[in-house]
Amino acid sequence: MEIGCFRRLLNNRWLVLVAAIWLESWAGIGYVFGSISPIIKSSLGYNQRQINTLGVAKDIGDAIGLIGGSLSKIWPSWGIILLGALQNLIGYGWLWLLVCHKVPQIPFWLVCILIAVGTNGETNFNTISLVSCVQNFPKNRGPIVGILKGFTGLCGAILTQYYATLFAPDQAAFIFMHTCWG
Repeated sequence: MEIGCFRRLLNNRWLVLVAAIWLESWAGIGYVFGSISPIIKSSLGYNQRQINTLGVAKDIGDAIGLIGGSLSKIWPSWGIILLGALQNLIGYGWLWLLVCHKVPQIPFWLVCILIAVGTNGETNFNTISLVSCVQNFPKNRGPIVGILKGFTGLCGAILTQYYATLFAPDQAAFIFMHTCWG
C-alpha cells in the first residue's frame, strides 16, 4: 500500500510542475552573465571587446538546445538533467578555477567554448521542464510555458539574492555558487 501511494505521488502532475518550477528557478545562468562578467574581465585581464565576445558565446550556448531536445526522446528525464549539470560543471566550474587562478590560463577561444558549453547545460534543464509539463498539462500549454519561463527570468534575481546573502562581496563565489547549485 505504501509503495502505491509513493508511486502516485511521483506521478502526480502537480508535483512535476513544482519540480519544474524549482529547476527553472536555478537554471538561468544566461541571465546573470552581466553580474559575473566584471570578475572575468578583471581577473583574466580581458578587455570589453573580449567580454562582448564571451557574451556572444553565452548566447550561442543558450540558443542551441538540439542536444537536450534530441536526447529527450530516448533518455529519461534524470539523464538529461545530469547531462545539463555536467555541462554546467565543466563550463562554469572551469571558469571559476580560471578566475581564482587555480589552473593556468587557457586561450581565449577555449574560454568561449567553456562558457558556451556551461550555458548550453541550461537548455537541458529547460527542455525537461517544458516537455514534462506540456505532456502533463496538454490543455493548458500556454499558461504552463509562461509560468516556467517566468521563473527562468526570476532566476537571475533569485541567484543574486542568494549570492548577496551568503557570499558577497566575493564575486568569484557567484560563479562557484552557480556551478554547484545550477
